[in-house]
Amino acid sequence: MTVLVVGVADGEQLELLRSGIHRNPHFRVVSHAHDPTVALAHARVLLPDITVLSLAPGLDSLDSTPEILRMFRGVRALDPPSGVVLRTAADRVPRAMSALAVDGAVHVVREGDSEALMRALRTIGLRRASCDPDQMP
Repeated sequence: MTVLVVGVADGEQLELLRSGIHRNPHFRVVSHAHDPTVALAHARVLLPDITVLSLAPGLDSLDSTPEILRMFRGVRALDPPSGVVLRTAADRVPRAMSALAVDGAVHVVREGDSEALMRALRTIGLRRASCDPDQMP
């Protein structure tokens, strides 16, 4: 499964996230971008299976940042749509974001919770692997 990482600047944080994702050989980070507009351009070209979108501290709703909302909607509108893992720095998952979970395709996890991140990646991966495009209407 290919992974696009968004919202993490180059440096130690990005390397920790990348190495955590690469612990599972089924997931590969194929691109990353700190800027949501650049990341959406990457997504349109690469069609990632999963987008890991790190949200700024204090952000409790995607509606409050138009670029993030456009990024989220853009990757969900791809064909096939990218699964999304929203990483929040909040101590608890904001209620406005927990309502975004969509049939196993969108997950909200707390930053630093590597086990929750891996569960979300696996859930999205299994969902995509079981999808047979020949059987779709």
